[in-house]
Amino acid sequence: MKEYSYNIDNVFNIFSSYPLDEILSKYHIKDYYYLNQIHSNKVLILDDNYLNNTDGDGLITDEINKAVIVRTADCIPIIIYDRENKVLSVVHSGWKGTLNNIVSSALDIMIDKYKSNIANISVYMYPSIRKCHFEVEEDVYRLFKDKVNSEYITNKGIKYYIDLQSIIKDNLISYGIKDIHDSNICTYCNHDKYYSYRYNKTDKRNYLIAYIKEGL
Repeated sequence: MKEYSYNIDNVFNIFSSYPLDEILSKYHIKDYYYLNQIHSNKVLILDDNYLNNTDGDGLITDEINKAVIVRTADCIPIIIYDRENKVLSVVHSGWKGTLNNIVSSALDIMIDKYKSNIANISVYMYPSIRKCHFEVEEDVYRLFKDKVNSEYITNKGIKYYIDLQSIIKDNLISYGIKDIHDSNICTYCNHDKYYSYRYNKTDKRNYLIAYIKEGL
């Protein structure tokens, strides 16, 4: 099992394949919030009315020490962080979320509600399945073909492979975001370290956990 993190000022972050209870205990996390992930582009705000396990695939907060969590087993876990206003979003972007621009949903809320400036936003992409192993059938291929540039799709005989990470990055760039970080780690290729549903249909999950730290 393996953990991965970025050095993000004022933000604790860990992507881990250890059981959730072990991660929470190891890092002394007691106040945490999660979603009932539904492979959507729905992003929610963590406020006093938020209830854990609400349907959605992204959570945004500007509160200190409130950990937000997404779980994945090949889908792309993402942090979007406004360094100036200290606003944190975690996103679960599977192929459906990527196709329907969940990252844009999160950015639009950050810009509208929190007055985030694009120049102050950093984005971090954690281990996930990559084009080398993200094979799709004809029906999914056609969905992407109708919505994205063909440069993101590789055709090998009767098989199609889609570069989800590049779709997301180019979407971010279209917003004007320049500070984009990618782990370049494929969960399928590294199934001995991270869970990969495509590799063995596992029901276990990796967890991305993040919170804004005290002492800002």
